Amino acid sequence: MYGGYFGAAQGVLYLSLMGLLLHDDLQRINAVKNILGALVNGVAAVFFLFVADFDWTAVLLIAVGSTLGGQLGAKVGRKLPPRSCAG
Repeated sequence: MYGGYFGAAQGVLYLSLMGLLLHDDLQRINAVKNILGALVNGVAAVFFLFVADFDWTAVLLIAVGSTLGGQLGAKVGRKLPPRSCAG
């Protein structure tokens, strides 16, 4: 539930934990973070559909902003050098 409610902090936590625990490059860890975040947020979205009321204008604005931010973030992430997080 935490990840579905605090999505940005979820990404920071995933990156920091996986960066400490996995010996892989940042691009791969970021990809895994994105997949985990999508799964957690998808489950949370289904849950919230049944227990919450929505302001659909806000939903639309957030969806557009998230989509654009995800696309921009992926382009920037692909340009980062593939260095190992473990040093």
